[in-house]
Amino acid sequence: MNEVVKKIFCNSRVYSALVALPLLALLIAWMPKWFFLLLLLVILALAMHESWPMFFGERGGFLLHGPVWAISFLMLLAAYWGGTVGLTGSLALALLILVLLLFEAGLESEALPRFALALLFVVYLPFFFSHLLLIWDLPHGRALVALLLMVTWGGDAFSYYCGSYWGKRKLSPRISPNKTIEGFVAGLFGGAFFAVLMNWLGFIDVAWNELAALGVAANFCGQLGDLFESFLKRSHGIKDSGSLIPGHGGFLDRIDSVLFAAPVIFYASTLWIF
Repeated sequence: MNEVVKKIFCNSRVYSALVALPLLALLIAWMPKWFFLLLLLVILALAMHESWPMFFGERGGFLLHGPVWAISFLMLLAAYWGGTVGLTGSLALALLILVLLLFEAGLESEALPRFALALLFVVYLPFFFSHLLLIWDLPHGRALVALLLMVTWGGDAFSYYCGSYWGKRKLSPRISPNKTIEGFVAGLFGGAFFAVLMNWLGFIDVAWNELAALGVAANFCGQLGDLFESFLKRSHGIKDSGSLIPGHGGFLDRIDSVLFAAPVIFYASTLWIF
């Protein structure tokens, strides 16, 4: 037991979380929407900088780099001003622009794979990430943003520690050797736990069982997002996307689960809960 306690509290992941989570809670409670947009733009830029080499290596080139970055920021702005319609329209525009750039690239052998990667990049990062702005506009929007962070990051803590101490069966040894089935299940439990906690604290006035189901679904997709980023990193032989956050790596390492969970929170809340 002493070793368990020592590993938990002598870990930079814990100290980063102890600093970051209260700060984020205060920011979500205080910040206006325009400030939330600026924060997301900064995080998106950092995550794109970290992930660009994992998608394109040295082959992205100026033909892709400028337009894809412009499209990415446009998506956040479209979601900010136009909501769901704006975001959908910006994705359609992104596809049109990428097709035009593909024609410009000609018939070189790597043109189609490279532009397919560009479309995946646009959907994976700015499109998924823009759903945080859509969530913000929902009833209980600020609380749902907090719920998103709690079920992904809190569930990740459950997964990490339970997998470290009780995990025996590997979940996906080729993609993420340290992840276990036991840790995956613990993460789902953590997602449900933090969702019910939000209900118990009175932040979201929704039946606890519905929130628990939402927490499980969001954490499940969040863990898929974490595995997807692990796939990207392992395919390029790197451990972390960056080193800006002690114990967690880069910004992409922190938002990889949020990216996949955000659409779940938004569409479930829109079509089912509210």
